[in-house]
Amino acid sequence: MVVGLTGELDMMTVEPARTALREAIEVGAPVVVLDLTGLQFFASAGLNLLLQLHDGARERQLDVRVAGDHRIVTRPMELTGLTELFPVYPSVAVALAASGSPPG
Repeated sequence: MVVGLTGELDMMTVEPARTALREAIEVGAPVVVLDLTGLQFFASAGLNLLLQLHDGARERQLDVRVAGDHRIVTRPMELTGLTELFPVYPSVAVALAASGSPPG
């Protein structure tokens, strides 16, 4: 399942994103790809959302991958250590085709 977020992910937009991710997890798809390729701003509220997503996915043994290998996404994830929790791929297609191990 793919959940796409575009524009800004901050305090004002995190709740709809949280709802979409919760629904994706509840569906029970074995792989959830969070498509951040269209993000233009990625604030701490979005990073917190990823931490919550990690906990929820781990409880359900889901494989969560992030598509969005560009500085707006990778820089905050690297600084906070989230790249250790989520593999980051350049596109949704590559994320879906991956075997589950982090790229590179």
